[in-house]
This record gives sequence, structure tokens and C-alpha cells, in this order.
Amino acid sequence: MPDPATGRESLDQLYQLNREVADSRSARLLATNNLATYLTLMERHLDRGAKLAETELVARLERDLSDLGSETEQSGLALIKYWAGQGWLHRITEQSGDTERNVCYLTYEARAGLDFARRMRREDTVATGGSITGIAAGLRRVAGQVSNDPDRIRADIEAEIAKLRDELAALEQGQRPEPDLVDVEDEARAIALQMEQIVSDIGQYGAMLNRITTRLLDASADTDLGYRERQRQLFDDYEALFASRESASYTAFTRMIQDPEQRAALVADIEMVAGELPHLDPSLREVMTGFFSLVSAQTAEVGRTRQRCARRIKRFVASGTLEHSRGVTRQLNDALASAHDLLSVSLADSRLGVEVPLVRTDFNSIGAVAFKIRDAVQPSQAEPSEGEVNLSAFSALASQVDATELAEVVNRAVASGPVSLPDAIGMLDAAYLGHVIVLWSWALKQQAADGAGTVRVRFRSLEGADREIEIPRLVFTEPIPTVSESLL
Repeated sequence: MPDPATGRESLDQLYQLNREVADSRSARLLATNNLATYLTLMERHLDRGAKLAETELVARLERDLSDLGSETEQSGLALIKYWAGQGWLHRITEQSGDTERNVCYLTYEARAGLDFARRMRREDTVATGGSITGIAAGLRRVAGQVSNDPDRIRADIEAEIAKLRDELAALEQGQRPEPDLVDVEDEARAIALQMEQIVSDIGQYGAMLNRITTRLLDASADTDLGYRERQRQLFDDYEALFASRESASYTAFTRMIQDPEQRAALVADIEMVAGELPHLDPSLREVMTGFFSLVSAQTAEVGRTRQRCARRIKRFVASGTLEHSRGVTRQLNDALASAHDLLSVSLADSRLGVEVPLVRTDFNSIGAVAFKIRDAVQPSQAEPSEGEVNLSAFSALASQVDATELAEVVNRAVASGPVSLPDAIGMLDAAYLGHVIVLWSWALKQQAADGAGTVRVRFRSLEGADREIEIPRLVFTEPIPTVSESLL
């Protein structure tokens, strides 16, 4: 709260606010010793939301670092990893046909720092000759909207109507006063600066989404209390996000981009202004003429961020459902332990020849309570299935394995040369059907199954017995991508 005496923030509050600014990713970028090198490379290859394949970006950075004779001794790949670790670069895995590739692009915080440096370089200013006229007109318009005085509102409307009628009358008489190019260029420059800021700020909505859902990965949510607290905070965060200006601006721009009439009218106005004002700053002219493509790219990136956040929420809710089942199991175990203690006391002097506890007192799965075999008849023998195996039908099994650990097993083996799918399965200490299906689907992305032949491998079923399945002789020839934003 502000100080009641002065109306300003207190010393401690002001310090904490500035401390948050100093700890932000944008401020860390501007405070780095290699700022000139980093901004040069970012603006040259990743400006305006540009996305590059990691291999191409590494090659470009290596070439530019060599030409610059930079003070940093980092390689291109090391620089990419450093930027990603500092929160200035996104590194995600994208599907391109049958293959996957790492793609890099700047975060919102890095773009904000880059825009700030660009404004300083251009010495941008809004204090121009026509700025006071625009300020006066804007304040007059806002004051009329918030005023409750009917006489003032009526006078403003009549004055505006009279002004428009005079302009129409002059136009009908063939009189059109020449515009003041200085004032017009000042106003166009202010609009272009606002457009440049908008392109960057649209990404702030995606950054807020990412920040909200990243908190779901907190280890404290592994407990019942931690999960409930994170769930409550998630709803509060989303409620605040939906009521924010960032959400409103994202919705408004998305609606305009999808409206052909509004878009066509704005494009025509942009072409007119850019064509009639030849002295407008070239970089601002570029922002103005490419405004829709830049905004479309930003809104599309926010859409992809929303998809990743939705997957995080889905995993968070699934983990909460699992934790609830564990909680029920713990309560049942506590109740059974208490019942056995009471039974031991009650049967202490009994002549019954029974041992207590009568049943096992520790359930490690809620399924142990849910199922009971009432008919001991042996089930019928399984028969081989006919037709092609549809791996998509087993997609739920992928959630039962540690995909990261499984990929590391394959990658360690592939480092020494190609590895067949059966050999990869044999490297596991206990291969279940989920492991087989996941490895099978990964191998299919690297090699088609046509003419590969088949081989039988064994896997362990949930009840402990071994089973057998027939799989194609596929081969892993390259590593499996592991750490990526798409796995979160």
C-alpha cells in the first residue's frame, strides 16, 4: 500500500518492486557483459519472432561469431544452450513430416530487451511538434467520455459535428487544405511506435500462460496438500489472466485478423500512409507494412503456447487423480492396521486356533481392494490376432513408462552404432508391454516396417508372468530427442 502521508510507495515496497525488475530476464539480458554481441546476433537471426532450426542457427552463429571476433569464446551451440538456460530462447521439438527437429526462437523477455535497445538506438521520442495537439484532442475526448455533465457532452458533440460539416462544405467547393507534413509524420511515427510495441506485447499473453502452468511442475504438488494448493492457485491465476488487458488484446487482435473487412481496411490505410510519407523512419515503415504478418506470427505462437499449457494442465490433473487414489489406499491401510490391533486384543484370551492378522495389512494398489475372483475356472487360451497392429490403440500405455529414461537407454546404445529394436528391448531389466509399444513407435519414425521381417520378443505382464509378442526387425540409427518443451 502507498504511504498515507505522501501517497507514494514506502521504501521497502519500492525496493521490492525494483528488485523484481532487476531479477527479471529482460533486465538480466540488458545487464550482461556481452550485451552488444548478444543483441547483434538476436536481431540478425531471431528478430520479430523469427524461428530457425537449431542446426541452421548454430551454423549462422558460428559464422557471425568468427566474423565479429567476439569477446565471448562460446561456440554456437554453447551460446544457444546458455540463452535457453537464461530464459531468453525457446528450444522446442517440432514434427516435420516423419522426422522431428529442434526449433529456436526468442522468448517474450528477450524480445522486450531487444525492443528497448532498438528504441534507445533510434533515440525514439514522442515529444514532437504535433504531439501537444494530439494530447489535447485525446484528453478532450476522454474527458467527454467520463464526464457526467450533459451540457458539456452536448457541446462537444455539436462542435465535432460543426467541424465535420465545415470540412464537407469545403470539399464540395473543391477546397482541400494541404496537410502539415511535420504534424502528420509525427502522428504516423507515434502510431508506428505503438504498432511495434503491440507486436512484442502480444507475446506477453503467452508468457503469462507459460508462467502459470510452469508452476504446476513444482515438486510440492506431489503431496495431497501441495496438490490442492496448486489447484486452487491455478484457478485464481486463470481468473486473473482472463480479466487482464493481455487477454483482451490477444482476443481483439485475433478477431481482427480473422475479419476480412477490418483487415482489408487497415491494410489499405497502412499502404496509403507508408506511400505518402517517404521520410518516415525505415525500420518503423517496415513494422507498419509488415504489421499483419508480424501479429499473425505472434498470435500463432501464442496458440501453440496454449496447446503446450493445456498438456501441462492435463498431466497435472492426471497426477492429482493418481494422488487421490494413493490417499484412499493410505486411509484403507490405516483402517486395516487399527482393526488388526483391536482384533489382537480381543482374541488374546480366546481358545480359537487362529493366527492374526487374518489377511495382509498393506495394500500397495487400490486395485487390490477393487477386484476379487469369485470363479476359479481357468480362462480360455489366447489366440493370435489377425491384421496389422495399430500402435495408436496402445497410446495410453505410453503414460505408464518413463519416456526420458527409456530414451536415454536407446541413446547410450546408439552412440556406439545402430541398434535393433529387439536388442533395445533386451537392454531393459524388466520390459513391460508399455516399453515395447513406445520403443516400437519410436523405431517406426526412423525406419519403415516394409520388408523388415519379424522377430518374437518377451515382455513381463502385470501379474508377473512372461508374455510374447511379434515385432518387426526395425533399427534405431539416431538418438531419440529427450529434453524439450513438448514433453512438459
